[in-house]
Amino acid sequence: MIKAVFVDFWRTLVAPRVSEDEYFAFRAKCLAEALMEFGYTFDFNRVLSAHKSSRRICDAVRESYFIEVPLDLELKVFLSLLDVYERGQNFMASLRNAYMRPLFNLTSTVDGAYSFLKNVRGMGFMVGLISNVYTDLEVFDVLKRYGLYDFFDSMVLSCIVGFRKPRSDIFKFALNSLHVNPDEAVMVGDDYNADIMGALNIGMKAIWFTNDHSVEYPFKADNFNSILNIIVDFSRNHHSLPSS
Repeated sequence: MIKAVFVDFWRTLVAPRVSEDEYFAFRAKCLAEALMEFGYTFDFNRVLSAHKSSRRICDAVRESYFIEVPLDLELKVFLSLLDVYERGQNFMASLRNAYMRPLFNLTSTVDGAYSFLKNVRGMGFMVGLISNVYTDLEVFDVLKRYGLYDFFDSMVLSCIVGFRKPRSDIFKFALNSLHVNPDEAVMVGDDYNADIMGALNIGMKAIWFTNDHSVEYPFKADNFNSILNIIVDFSRNHHSLPSS
C-alpha cells in the first residue's frame, strides 16, 4: 500500500527559464556587483571563470562521494580562486544572496507541479521532498514564493543531512521522517541515477520524470498527469520492480 510520495526539487518542481550559460552568467554578474560593494573589483570574465571552477571542484566531491558541499564552502573556494581572503559575516551573507539570486529571478515552476502536489495531497498521500541542494533557506523561500511549501509533510535536503542521492542514507532519512517503509513510498524525479536508481536500490518504487527515450524503464512520464496516473496504478496494484 502506497502511503507517501516523495518528489525531487530541481528540474522536477522548479526549473530554470534560461540556459545554463545564461544562468551562470547572471550569477557571476550578481557576484561581481556584491564584491564591488566591498571594494573588490574584478573583470566579469574572471568572476565567471572562478564561479565555474569552484562549481567544478565542489561537484567533483559531490559526485565522487555523494556527500554535500554546502554553499558557504563553495563560496569560500570561489573567493580563494579570486585571491580574496575576507570571510566576514556581512561579506559572506552578501555573496550568498548574490549567488542565490538566479533561483528567484530566473526560474519558474514546472508545468503542472502545483496541481500535481495538490492532487497527491487530496488523494490522501503524505508528500515529502528529497533533494540534492547545497542550501536550505533559499529553497524553502522559493517553494513558498511559488505556493508549493505547504504541500509538504517532510523536507529532506542533502545540505541538512549531509548525504546526497543516490546514497541510501538520504532516502532512509526521508522514509523515517514520514514513518513509512520503502515499499510504501514512491519517488518522483528527473535524474535517473540519483532519483530512480537511488530509490529502487532501497526498495522504493520510482517514477522517472523525463522525455528521454534512450533508456528503457517501465515507469516514466513527461507530464504530471501521467505521473499521477502511475501513482494511482501503484496504489491499486502490486507491481514488481525492475531489476536494479
